[in-house]
Amino acid sequence: MPRSAGAVTASLSRVPPFPPVAAKLLSLLSSASVDLGEVAELISSDATFTARLLQRVNSAEFGLLNEVTNIKQAVALLGIDLTRKVIVTYAISVYAGGSLEAEVLCKCWQHTMATAVLADVIAQACNEFTPVAFTAGIVHDIGRLGLLVAYPQDYEAIIRNAAERCLDLLDFEQEQFGLDHAEAGRLLGERWSLPSEMIAIAGRHHDPTEGAELTLLRIVHVACKLADTLGFYVVKPLTELRVEDVIAELPERARNLLPSDPDQLRLRVERVVADYGSQQGSPPPEETLALLSPAVTDESEPPASPAEEQASPESPVVRGRFTPQQWALIAAVILIPVLMMAVYFFQIR
Repeated sequence: MPRSAGAVTASLSRVPPFPPVAAKLLSLLSSASVDLGEVAELISSDATFTARLLQRVNSAEFGLLNEVTNIKQAVALLGIDLTRKVIVTYAISVYAGGSLEAEVLCKCWQHTMATAVLADVIAQACNEFTPVAFTAGIVHDIGRLGLLVAYPQDYEAIIRNAAERCLDLLDFEQEQFGLDHAEAGRLLGERWSLPSEMIAIAGRHHDPTEGAELTLLRIVHVACKLADTLGFYVVKPLTELRVEDVIAELPERARNLLPSDPDQLRLRVERVVADYGSQQGSPPPEETLALLSPAVTDESEPPASPAEEQASPESPVVRGRFTPQQWALIAAVILIPVLMMAVYFFQIR
């Protein structure tokens, strides 16, 4: 059933907030001069991110002789860029994991990771925006995740119907919700107080590029289209594009440095996304479950009072309670970002 933009906006205002540490870290790391002590102090304020970062720095890839237990030392060893990638990628995956079914989650997550990897590849080729391109790619589809969290069944149906009926997803979203996932991303980015550059990317990554200036938005726009072209799409594009047509939107120096062979580009992405669903590695810290907030109520139903929530112990959306399907998703999703980042960081570089 179609919904009004006002009703959807109201529901988006009630979706669980983006993990505050990740949002604050994005703002902090957008500054030209970053204080490692301040970054470490912020991460230390959240037990789940502390555990995840320490798990990452003590992984086999680093081969450290002595275990690192100090967050400031961990940040110094990982570096600012990799610290940001680990925290934001992990935050997005956990934020999404509580509401998505495996098939939809797989498509959305593969597209997000493909866009992030390709944005980083483009940035490296252009030698521009290298510290933030990957993060921008991770953040670009927060609107889609927000709609999935607010309307899990409805939005999953929209994705499936758009694919089955060969519809343009943005147009179909407008028809059903009165807004598309890009506009939803802008609204969520503003609500979560993300940096203005990230808000613009979440809200405008589908906009046609103008002029010749290489911006972070242009990099993510091209990376998003390139991910679709290489087969990492949520819904198959109506117009089939070639890789050379997509990268033609980039400056000549970047086009000359980027691999033109689709298989070569696809291989770079697959080094990351092929690990989706891997059960290898240590179990995640128990506290990570606290990041999954209750599901959103429909706009036609007022939020339940604490007394009502307490009186309904069987409800699967009460904080700390999950359905068996959600437990399975949590187990599958929660290790993905760190494993992917390890593969990408050490193989691409």
